[in-house]
Amino acid sequence: ISNINRTNVDLKYGTVCGVIEKLPDGNDFYAFRGIPYATSENRFQPPQPLAKFASPMLDCSVERDTCVAKNPFNQRWQGSENCLHLNVYTPQLHRPNAPLPVMVFIHGGAFKYGSGNSDCYSPEDLLEQNVVVVTFNYRLGPLGFLHLPSQGIEGNMALKDQLLALRWVAENIAHFNGDPNNVTLFGESAGGIAVHLHLLSPLSTRYFHKAICQSITSLADYAVPNDTLGNTRRLAELINPSASTDPEILETLRAASAKQLVELCDRTATEEERRGSILIPFRPVVDEGANDPIVPLHPITALRTPGHIPPIPLLVGYNNREGGSFLTYITKYPERYRNDMERVIPRTLNVRQGSPEAKELARKIEAFYFGTDGCSPRKIIECANMLSDTSFAIAIRITAEMHARYQHRSPLYLYHFEYDGELNLYKKFLPFPISGAYHADDLGYLFRMRMFPKEVLKQSIEARIRRYMCRMWTNFARYGNPTPSHDKSLPFRWTPVPPVMESDSNASFPLPYLRINAEPEMALDPDKERIEFWQNIFNEYNGGFWNPKLFS
Repeated sequence: ISNINRTNVDLKYGTVCGVIEKLPDGNDFYAFRGIPYATSENRFQPPQPLAKFASPMLDCSVERDTCVAKNPFNQRWQGSENCLHLNVYTPQLHRPNAPLPVMVFIHGGAFKYGSGNSDCYSPEDLLEQNVVVVTFNYRLGPLGFLHLPSQGIEGNMALKDQLLALRWVAENIAHFNGDPNNVTLFGESAGGIAVHLHLLSPLSTRYFHKAICQSITSLADYAVPNDTLGNTRRLAELINPSASTDPEILETLRAASAKQLVELCDRTATEEERRGSILIPFRPVVDEGANDPIVPLHPITALRTPGHIPPIPLLVGYNNREGGSFLTYITKYPERYRNDMERVIPRTLNVRQGSPEAKELARKIEAFYFGTDGCSPRKIIECANMLSDTSFAIAIRITAEMHARYQHRSPLYLYHFEYDGELNLYKKFLPFPISGAYHADDLGYLFRMRMFPKEVLKQSIEARIRRYMCRMWTNFARYGNPTPSHDKSLPFRWTPVPPVMESDSNASFPLPYLRINAEPEMALDPDKERIEFWQNIFNEYNGGFWNPKLFS
């Protein structure tokens, strides 16, 4: 690349040499790709801060390795264990008196695939709103979440990778014209779970000032503890059946190739885990016994502890047809749902699996979604609605109600993304094209996918919604309010969820949210009829949504 398109920034580790590229509006932006932010030489151990770059001048014109995983789009293996790299994008350099808000994005992918790279997350439209954007890679699957405490493997390595990325931003982002005192952490799917865990973690909250969870939070059934210990032992057994003691198990897993560990990951899950609609065998654990616990409390306990979250504004929401992305299994094996509708009962509900009341409840759920004929792959919208509710909407509702009740210091903004258009890019890769915004379909309105470039006309509804989304997300990053009164570019106002005071013990309260569609507007209670059905169930078994059962 010629020097004309290059730009350098000096850091304490050495000099990074980035590239100058063009934004859609014609202005320049500066991209520094593949900056190492930590080292992970010890497999299954927390990352270590970087001392210096391998060479005094580091070429950051291209992205470096992601974590070992199979790419879900082309089914090819990619990445290596040397994956702790981040990408910094800034619309301005060398203006120290005018630092910009910083937005740090955590990518999703069920904690087992994906990366923060520009094939899926190129942030030009956010940069046009004058913010600095950081995306990054972290360890995935068993490499990021293996758990064997007897051998000093405490789990949550991936969360600690993310924490070091945040610390790197705090220490270095000023060199890229970013404001280390105004950092927003945002993430989608598994990234949304991670953001929520950082929001609840005393180790993390010193490094960011606002948080955005897209599609899900750490109260999802598939977010925290499952049998991670059992999964670790089963993983070793698949590689070496004679490994029976914990030291032998660790030796087996250390000697295996990264690809072998990742490839066998899904086969470690228990039958119970496979009954859920989203399979994440290696994931965060409550690590209160660890040296530096990053999840010292179960998320439900943390959220229930009044004032546990510092005054960090939170924006959270989900898409109206999340379940559309998870239809393959239910349409392929409908009898497994018909014969076992208990599998969709949320773990936060006070009902024991296999009990007569669970069986009765399962019948009630099936009748509610599918009527007298029962579950059928022909009822594709009903299948999608059920999966949307049980995997996403209920957990978001519980989070919102608990937050409003116990975490008054931090304002909460709730949204429901309902638009279905040309930039709903993820549903284009999936079968079953039914209407609505699938899981991850909001991402096409915040990021460009360089592997699947999609142009829309400036005057299209898609372009307008992208403008609204990027404006609200960056307003929130800048001010802690997505629609401040002085912003005349947005013809609507988004009001936060009011806190519920202790004196007001009324079990239900209306939940205001922003409908994000062609003409965004405020409304009450997303998916009202379906959520009311679940509200009655939670009232009956738990005394309300805000009182979820502690599950492990």
